[in-house]
Amino acid sequence: RRSSDLSEATAAAALLQSRLHQAFSTIILAMDSAQLHLFTTCKQPKQAWNALKNQFERENLANKLLLKKQYFRPEMKEVTSVDQHLKHMKAITDKLAAIRAPISEEDQVETLLGSLPRSFAKLITVFEARMDGVSLDYVQQAIIREEIKQSELFGQLSVAEAALAG
Repeated sequence: RRSSDLSEATAAAALLQSRLHQAFSTIILAMDSAQLHLFTTCKQPKQAWNALKNQFERENLANKLLLKKQYFRPEMKEVTSVDQHLKHMKAITDKLAAIRAPISEEDQVETLLGSLPRSFAKLITVFEARMDGVSLDYVQQAIIREEIKQSELFGQLSVAEAALAG
């Protein structure tokens, strides 16, 4: 019985070593030759994996910081459409969520309102007065409606100016 247990343990150890070697080889072969220097002291796949994490997690932190800076400091130009601005903001929130740095809905509402140009000042004031419980969807729809009202008003002013000049 002992020799049977010993041979099973030996077979299990050999299988484990084979799988560790296969995992280590897979990691090394998947890397670009310019990154092989990361693995010169690694003997086990876990060490290789940790070397990769140490090298590239810093870039994740840098990516998070860059995206958050882009997200929290946007300014919509008067010439930019609301639709373009909302798509830009959404793209950044999606990227942040993908790298496990999601932005809360409340922060999205605050950032969106803070990014609007002066022409939206009245709307911003309305939302500042009742900020609690306002959904991002509701704010986005209100901003779109405001842009439509502003463009209609601008169109009416242009017609009036043309009539006065003519």
